[in-house]
Amino acid sequence: MARCGRCGLWETYPKNHHEQMWAGSCLWYQTRLTEGYVYEKRECPDFFERFPSMSPKEHFDYKIKREGIGDAYTASRRSLFFSIAAVSFSILSFLIS
Repeated sequence: MARCGRCGLWETYPKNHHEQMWAGSCLWYQTRLTEGYVYEKRECPDFFERFPSMSPKEHFDYKIKREGIGDAYTASRRSLFFSIAAVSFSILSFLIS
């Protein structure tokens, strides 16, 4: 179960923040929670366990890079399929002619 307060993407507001109503915000979904809801159980597919040595900004940058690598891998697999299909189609048309 995800708890925002334990996520690396959760950034707590300082105690002297001008809006005392909010405890912090999620850097990924841009949502803010009050103090009572920060450690509540919730379903979050993007929950990212906090590393003590990293700041929320470093976690956010890492997540963006990881998501970008996953998208690039998917795009390269798709392009590989289409390039193999194009080469096989051109070889087949050369053999037919």
